[in-house]
Amino acid sequence: MLAIDNGKKLMDELWEATPTKVELPESLKPTYFAVQGPEPLFHDNRRAYHRYYMRGKAVLKRGPSMVGTFTKDVSRQGVAFLSPVPLLPKEHVKLRVPAAELSLEVTRCRRIDPKCFECGAKFALQPST
Repeated sequence: MLAIDNGKKLMDELWEATPTKVELPESLKPTYFAVQGPEPLFHDNRRAYHRYYMRGKAVLKRGPSMVGTFTKDVSRQGVAFLSPVPLLPKEHVKLRVPAAELSLEVTRCRRIDPKCFECGAKFALQPST
């Protein structure tokens, strides 16, 4: 029988096997993985759905290549993550997290550091085969 944390162990192994990995900026390293639960709400929030912190390792599949990423947060509509490479809006990718593989359409991407891009993506339906 598989252990409860088997998904995390498998993700760690897959993440380590990727040739390119995101590098957190020094300013984010001390607290990035410490936050959890719902994100705070602000008075001018225009989001359709509330976001929840989801910090951990993930693997981004972009065509034939795979890169190591860190997830940032998730909502009912999409997910944010840190990527070592820039992604283009409308680009379709897959993000492997410990519990599932998500089909995504990139909506935004901005550079934080040379090997760290903050990307946002909405959940996309998988095309039928």
